[in-house]
Amino acid sequence: MEILVGKLAGFCSGVQRAINGAKETLKENDKIYCLGEIIHNPAVVNTLKQDGMEVVDDISRVPDRSKFIVRSHGLQNDIIKKAHEKKLQIYDFTCPKVKNIHRLVKELTEDGYFILIIGNPEHPEVKAIVSLTEGNARVVETPEDLKTVPSFEQSAVVVQTTFDPKAYLKIVKEIILLSKKIVVYNTLCEETIKRQKEAIRLAEKVDYIIVVGGKNSSNTKTIYNIVKSKVPAAHIEDTHELDINQFRNIQKVGIISGASTPKDVVKEVYSSLLGFLN
Repeated sequence: MEILVGKLAGFCSGVQRAINGAKETLKENDKIYCLGEIIHNPAVVNTLKQDGMEVVDDISRVPDRSKFIVRSHGLQNDIIKKAHEKKLQIYDFTCPKVKNIHRLVKELTEDGYFILIIGNPEHPEVKAIVSLTEGNARVVETPEDLKTVPSFEQSAVVVQTTFDPKAYLKIVKEIILLSKKIVVYNTLCEETIKRQKEAIRLAEKVDYIIVVGGKNSSNTKTIYNIVKSKVPAAHIEDTHELDINQFRNIQKVGIISGASTPKDVVKEVYSSLLGFLN
C-alpha cells in the first residue's frame, strides 16, 4: 500500500496564530478563560486546558478582571461588551480573515445595506458576524432559506470563511434575483479553498482518503464531504479510529487534514498506517 500525504496538512495560519497566542499567554498566566473552544479540535483544546485554560459556556462564569481569550472564530459584539464591563484583560485571537469580514460588515451596515450571510447559523463565526449587523441581516445556509428573505433596495453578501464553495455559488445565483442592487463579497478563506482543491487532486490519485480533524470542525467536514463523493473516505480525529480492515485491498491511500489539525496528529496517522504494512 502506498501512502500519500497532502502538502497542506496541519494548521492553517489563522489557527496557528491562535494556538501560538494561547500558549504564550499561558506561559505568562496560571489561568486564562475562553468562551467556547478556541479552535475546533478536542485534543488541542484538552492540552490547553491542562496548561491552565478554562473553557466556559457563558461570559458570566468568567470572574471580573480575569485574563480572557477571544477564540479564533470571534465572539458576538454583546459578549465583547460584557467582557469590557467585567474589566477582563482581553487577548483577541480572532482569525485575521474573520476580522476582515467584521470590518466589512460594519461598513456595509453603516451604509444601509441589508446583509445576507451565507453560512451555518449555529457556527460561532457566523454568530459573531450577525452581531455586527444591528439586526439588519439574514443567515442563508441553503437556496431554500431564500424563500423567506424579503426584497431590499440594496443588499450585500458575505460568506462564512469555511463554507463549501460550490454551495456558496449555488446560493449566490439565487440571491441576484432578490434585490435591485446587490454587492457580493467572496470572503471564503483562500487557505481553505487551496486545501479543498488539494483534497480533490489527491482523491484522483488514491483508492481511499483519510480526513483528519475535529468532528465539530466545519472546514474538515467540508473537505470530507467533497472527497467522499469521489472516493471511499473516512473522517477521523486520531489514530484510535483507524481500522486495519478499512485498508484491505487498498493500493493507495491519501491523508489530508482540516485547518485545525496539528501536523503531529497527521504524522501519527501516517505512522499507524505504516505499522499496518509491517
